[in-house]
Amino acid sequence: MSSGSGSKAAISPAEFTDVLDQHQEALYRFLWGLVSDVEQARDLLQDTFHDAWCLARRSEPPFLANGSRDEMRYWLFRVAYHRAISTLRRRRLIRWESLEASHEREPEMFSAALTFEYDVAEREALRAALERLAPQDVACLFLRLVQGFTPAEIGQILGASSGQISKRLARAKQRLRSIYLAQEGQLNHTTPQKGAPL
Repeated sequence: MSSGSGSKAAISPAEFTDVLDQHQEALYRFLWGLVSDVEQARDLLQDTFHDAWCLARRSEPPFLANGSRDEMRYWLFRVAYHRAISTLRRRRLIRWESLEASHEREPEMFSAALTFEYDVAEREALRAALERLAPQDVACLFLRLVQGFTPAEIGQILGASSGQISKRLARAKQRLRSIYLAQEGQLNHTTPQKGAPL
């Protein structure tokens, strides 16, 4: 037990609030992308912030007066990710809501932020494709393509090397394309298609 009182100065409430405000929207979108439920994403966000506040009150890193803002950001996404994965494990055998209900409650900001390398014509097909990927793959895609984290930063959040993350991202993109194209093919009998994604 080391007692460096200078290096363990507590973060001020104002600074702590500023950190949470800065990342609240991105964390919420990330959580919603993983659990596909608006209320559950909000609950998980509050749980993540509560965990952060408990750490800050104990003057533990990364929530210190001179703590790294990057480390705080990684910590928040890491805890949010683990909370979302725990939630998904608990409900693995239960389908809480239909794809249609999930689609209707989708936050508008999500569709604006989610821009993959190809043009997404049917959001329902994309949502269905994402739901068929492993949660870890969805997390990688959201952290990279929506939040803009590098593979090394994603590795810090998910507890993997940047090389492992790069491989997972490449595989996840391939799987997503395959599933999405299959989903899109099922829609073709009702919706005429002008062009296919590249």
